Amino acid sequence: MPQVLFDTHAAARKLEKAGHTAQQAEAVVEVMSSATESGTRMAQDLDRIKYQVDNHMATKDDIAELRAATKEDIAELRTELHIEIVKIPEMVRKVLRQETPMIQLRSVLAAGSLSFSLSGLAVMVLTDEFLRAIALEHGSLIGLMMILASSLVLLFLARPSK
Repeated sequence: MPQVLFDTHAAARKLEKAGHTAQQAEAVVEVMSSATESGTRMAQDLDRIKYQVDNHMATKDDIAELRAATKEDIAELRTELHIEIVKIPEMVRKVLRQETPMIQLRSVLAAGSLSFSLSGLAVMVLTDEFLRAIALEHGSLIGLMMILASSLVLLFLARPSK
């Protein structure tokens, strides 16, 4: 910013030549010098304010542009989200197709293992007279305990996984 230099000595001489006394000329020059300094400071302050406004404050146009950009961003995100939501059922189907054979295999293996164990127990009880006597004497209690045990296993397997 241009700064105005005020030659006080030259101004005082011109005032004296114009008919002012030295004291009057000095007083006028002092007032003018003070006014010039105030004007210069005011101009500097205005320049700083203008800089702040131009570079750091949003205008109505800036806010309108930001609002429009934000609306566009929201619309774009909404579209992308919709596309992803539409993909979810297909992704679930794909995962189920991949995992179902393994789940079925585990279920068949578990059922086969349980059947094989129960068959082994039945063979053991039928071939040993002592175990057969216990089974005949306490059959209803053993059957009830087996039903309860299998119910607990089924409840454990049916609980939701985390």
